[in-house]
Amino acid sequence: MQFFTKNEFKSKYNIDVQDYQIEMASEMIYSQVGTRYRHQEWDDTSVPTIIKNASMEQLRFMLEYQIPTLDFKGEIVAGNMKSNLSTDYSTLALRMLANGGYLYRGNPINYNMGMDISF
Repeated sequence: MQFFTKNEFKSKYNIDVQDYQIEMASEMIYSQVGTRYRHQEWDDTSVPTIIKNASMEQLRFMLEYQIPTLDFKGEIVAGNMKSNLSTDYSTLALRMLANGGYLYRGNPINYNMGMDISF
């Protein structure tokens, strides 16, 4: 699953990336899209622009801040201050999805994220 190409990313951010990085960012953003709105057949030509842009922003965020790609949640400690590392998502990418109508966190999960089952 790749929502954008290397050339698209390079033209927007002027950073070279690998295919696995594109796939990782695309999968991360896909997991945030409500199940009623996502489509397995999306690719770099058919994905909605908002989701494409959010995926590119997510990869830029991870590269710029060197967020580890391992499933690891820990603490950041600086002197006597410490904070839990609780997210590896770009807030800008999540705002893009929310403003585009693909991310609904304020409503019940059954309404926005659940699949319709007719019986």
